[in-house]
Amino acid sequence: MQHYVLQWWGLASSIPPMKRSFLLLFASTFVWAQSSAPAGKPGQPKTAPAPQSTAPVPSAAPAQPKGPVAVARQDPKRVVAVINGQNVTAEQALRELQALPQNELQQFQRSGGGLTSALQQIYLMRHLSDLATQQHLDQQEPWKSQLEFAHSNMLAQAYVNEISSKVNPSAEEVKSYYDQHPQDFQEAKLSAIIVNFTPPGTTAPPNMPGARTEAQAKTKADDLVKKLHGGANFATLAKSDSDHKASADKGGELGVFTPERLPKEISDPVFKLKAGEITDPIREASGYYILKVDSIDKKTFEKAQNEIVTQLKSDQVRKTIDQQSEQYKVQVQDSDFFNLPGTRSTNTPSLAHPSPGQPRSTSVK
Repeated sequence: MQHYVLQWWGLASSIPPMKRSFLLLFASTFVWAQSSAPAGKPGQPKTAPAPQSTAPVPSAAPAQPKGPVAVARQDPKRVVAVINGQNVTAEQALRELQALPQNELQQFQRSGGGLTSALQQIYLMRHLSDLATQQHLDQQEPWKSQLEFAHSNMLAQAYVNEISSKVNPSAEEVKSYYDQHPQDFQEAKLSAIIVNFTPPGTTAPPNMPGARTEAQAKTKADDLVKKLHGGANFATLAKSDSDHKASADKGGELGVFTPERLPKEISDPVFKLKAGEITDPIREASGYYILKVDSIDKKTFEKAQNEIVTQLKSDQVRKTIDQQSEQYKVQVQDSDFFNLPGTRSTNTPSLAHPSPGQPRSTSVK
């Protein structure tokens, strides 16, 4: 079973609120904001004309487009930069920037360099790439194989996108999905108290939360639950006792989640509760979670329908790829080849994975 630890709410904004979309390969999309003058409202009464004046009235200057998309659309040949003595037009710069993954663009924005710094790095990258090609590095390993893999990866993603673009669920299919999956559209606003522990075989950084054994963490979590059932304030305990500082500072507040945004071992108990109720300690990979349902509701069809379309597209892509992947199942002929040095075979008994009949140990002395 996959362990999410603290990541399942830290990444919540990036996970679709329905079932996790099928991600065969990595890909990035880039959305450009466009600015335009606000349109007038239909039916808005005209203001009374201003009194006539003999003084000349300057005409209003037309609004200038802002942003790479708007500028390139109005005047694609407009020179927007000079790089290494060469003029760069709006359409050239836009084409380069649109290929940049969104997360990398955000890093440039956070660092303060913005699009200027991003474009500089792109042109520097292309220059270094040209130098590598001149030295025939693209024909040497491991670069040759990695380039071939990247090429195949990108084309495979293009194929996946093409499949998705051809899936157009009808309004009836979307509404039917909403009616048949009511549990997918529940929304719970959650708060948490997290008691960390150091998993066996690992070392916790000194003076960091979680430098305790699992047994110690369980004892503390149980004690906190008793205090909560005895009337203690959840937000107060979260601030004083939760090891997850980001939520502790807010009284344990995590945000709003649907069942599919959470690991099953967390979503199952959470969505059986009513507003104001708390879970017993839930064990995760390196901590015990005590969750409180602050409120619970169901997303309306109007809010959910775009997500349903995305989900239905994802389901069709998954179905198509699963059908094709059957012929590529690996039939292992030599298990030694697939066991990397320094790793434990999944078939090797251990304290965490005992052999059949061997009792499972909960602690290591």
